[in-house]
Amino acid sequence: MSGMYVDIQKSNSFLRKVFLYMIFGIILSVGTPIVLSLVAPQLLQLAFQYYRVLVIVELIAVFTLSFRVYKMSSGTVKSIFILYSMLNGLTLCTIGFLFEPRIVLYSFGIAFGIFAVSAVYGFKTSEDLASYSRFFKIGLISLILVSLVNLWIGATSLYWMITIGGTVLFTGLIAYDVNRIRNISFYLAEEDGEDVEKYAVMGALSLYLDFINLFLYILRFSGRKR
Repeated sequence: MSGMYVDIQKSNSFLRKVFLYMIFGIILSVGTPIVLSLVAPQLLQLAFQYYRVLVIVELIAVFTLSFRVYKMSSGTVKSIFILYSMLNGLTLCTIGFLFEPRIVLYSFGIAFGIFAVSAVYGFKTSEDLASYSRFFKIGLISLILVSLVNLWIGATSLYWMITIGGTVLFTGLIAYDVNRIRNISFYLAEEDGEDVEKYAVMGALSLYLDFINLFLYILRFSGRKR
């Protein structure tokens, strides 16, 4: 009984780390452009000019974490996650110039609410959502391909289909990822601190990406640009 209690303690500790890292990443993404606009606006302008370069660096960071995480120290993994969160904040801050601030805040609030509900469901459900893995992979690939096609044809009806599909997909992915992370946490009781930290950061990255994408798709619903 005491062993089970310790395992549950370690599981809960791991989950707390995941959500704290995720929240920290979001705070960095929101705070970085705000701080730069106050203390070094010229750097923010430079980020706008080299937007594509920042996106490429972000992709490199994500792929590096995804494929080389087991070969890196937990400190390196955390540093890359912090760098990614800050860079993503710079690339996303262009939204502030496209949409009214109140619309951005409103969309952020809705995304947070949906995230909370989906996360609670993923954590509380007794069902193992791993069986939906193939569905989410196919859905994500399809969403990317259709979005790329619509960049060329610019169909309004397809735009709204993508928006609705993306919102539904990432709402489901939040529940799926939280469920997956919860299940992983039960097997981490015997892992050393280094591996636990790396797993926590990778879990946080998954939830961070889910939340950001959900927020962006909800923002598309507003349709109110400056």
